[in-house]
Amino acid sequence: MSEPPLIELREVTVTSGGYDALAEASASFPEGRSTVIMGPSGCGKSTLLKVAAGLVPPDRGRVLYSGEDLFGLSARRMHALRAASGFVFQDGALWENKSVFENLALPLQIHASSLARTDVEKKVARMLERGGLADSANLRPAQLSAGERKIVSFLRALMNEPSLVYLDEPTVSIDHVAAEKIGLMIRELKARGCSIVAVTHDSRLASTLADRMVVLSAGRVLAEGEFDAVKSNGDPRVRGILSQVLGEIASFDTDLLELLDTHEN
Repeated sequence: MSEPPLIELREVTVTSGGYDALAEASASFPEGRSTVIMGPSGCGKSTLLKVAAGLVPPDRGRVLYSGEDLFGLSARRMHALRAASGFVFQDGALWENKSVFENLALPLQIHASSLARTDVEKKVARMLERGGLADSANLRPAQLSAGERKIVSFLRALMNEPSLVYLDEPTVSIDHVAAEKIGLMIRELKARGCSIVAVTHDSRLASTLADRMVVLSAGRVLAEGEFDAVKSNGDPRVRGILSQVLGEIASFDTDLLELLDTHEN
C-alpha cells in the first residue's frame, strides 16, 4: 500500500464574502516533491495554499497531514508542524516595527527558544549573507526595496531549515536580480528534497521547479498530476487557463507554449 500524500485536500470548500473561494477542491501534495498551483488571478490559488498550510480552515471538506486531520492535530503536533514548515507570503508580511534582524530571529524565538543569543546572531548573519543582505540587519522593512523585502520574507521562512515550504508568488513584482536570488534558493531547496507547494505566474520558475501541477479555475481544481501530463492535458479549459496565465507575463516557457500551440492548431 502506498504512503499517503504529505498534504491532501478532500472536497474542500471555503466561503468568503458570499462566494466560494474554493468549491469542493481536491488536491494532493506528495512528500519530497514540488507542486505548482496555476490559474488566473482571483481563482482561489492563495486560499488553497493557505488551507494546505493550515492557516485557513475549510468550511466543508477535510485537510489531511500524513493521513491525519490537519485541523484536529494536538497543540504539540501543530507546533512541530509549524517548526518544520515555512510560508512565504505574497506581500512579504514582514513586521514593519521590527528590524530585518528581528524579523529573521522571530522563528527561532518561537521554535528554538533554547538557542543562545550568540547562536541566533550567527544563524541570522549566515542567512542574510546567503540572501546578499549582510549589511541590512539593522534596517526596517520600509527601508528596503520590494525585492529585498521579498528576499527577507523568503529567508525568514527558511530560518528553521524546514522540510516543507509554501510559496505564494515568490517572484512577483520584484526586480530581476531579486527574482534570480530567490529562484536559486528555491532550486537549492528542491535539490535537498524539500517538499514545496508554490503559487506562481512565473512560467520559467514553474518549468524548473515543478514535479507536479494543479490547475485551478473559479475555486475548482480542473487538473492535477505530474507536470508533463497536466501541461499536455487535452481539456480546452485547462489549455485556455495555461495560455491565459502565461500570456500575463513577459517571460515564457517555450516548450509549454509550443505544446499549447500544437493543441490549438
